[in-house]
Amino acid sequence: MQAYEVYRKAMTKDHWKGWWVNWPLSQLVRVGDVYDRQGDDIRRAGKLADHGVTFHAERGTSPGNFTYDSNHSVEVRYKASGTVPDAFSVLTQTDAGASVTFQRKNTAFVAYREIQQRMISDVRRLGNDLITLWWNGAWDNSLLVVTGVTYAAAGTVLSAASTGATAELKLSATAGAAGAFELADLALGASVVRRSALGAEWTGTDITPFYQVVRLRKTWLDKVVVDYGPRPPGHGAQAEALPSLMAEEIQDDPGAALALLDSEDQLPFPDSGDG
Repeated sequence: MQAYEVYRKAMTKDHWKGWWVNWPLSQLVRVGDVYDRQGDDIRRAGKLADHGVTFHAERGTSPGNFTYDSNHSVEVRYKASGTVPDAFSVLTQTDAGASVTFQRKNTAFVAYREIQQRMISDVRRLGNDLITLWWNGAWDNSLLVVTGVTYAAAGTVLSAASTGATAELKLSATAGAAGAFELADLALGASVVRRSALGAEWTGTDITPFYQVVRLRKTWLDKVVVDYGPRPPGHGAQAEALPSLMAEEIQDDPGAALALLDSEDQLPFPDSGDG
């Protein structure tokens, strides 16, 4: 299994089902970003503002810190700054750090700190705007829109290419300073200083690990053609308003026109190791 797929499947199995997993994490995703999906190819295609669409984003429910250790199959040992580095091969006495050992292959360890979420607040308006663009020939149903993003102040992602994979991490001196470590500390100023048989490996700050994506629902567009006839010809200087009944349908049930893409709809990325 590719390193990225190990991480993606671990994240979307339970905790982030319904979200897409960003990789590599050096790539920032923002609310309002637009992507174009053609078959098995997906690429950035600007942002909503490029299409004249405005929106308001608000904070969503945020879980604070997030950690994942493959159902406790990852063993973590900590070292506070100033302690003797027994069993640590690279860290010095002044370093704070941790060692991570994977008991099974194709498993992941993830730590994200200070998670926040931002979501487009008015989905009805967004649906109306996108359908209006489509109705006037200015939006293709291959386009996807990012409607929600999870931000993290810092993160560490590791996966095991084989059983017994290990990593030694140097952490910020503040890790464990309060007298006790927690798994989320493995994202505090983290850098991998020794590794063996790792798959994915990434540490860094100011990241967007997860995002939600919508597209116009094809079955609804097909129904529109049946109910209201073909779209107006040409683009024209002045956009034509939606038929009133169509606009009411979107207001009553925006989910009928906009499909939230599941994590299983995300195309796999080429394996890129640590990205």
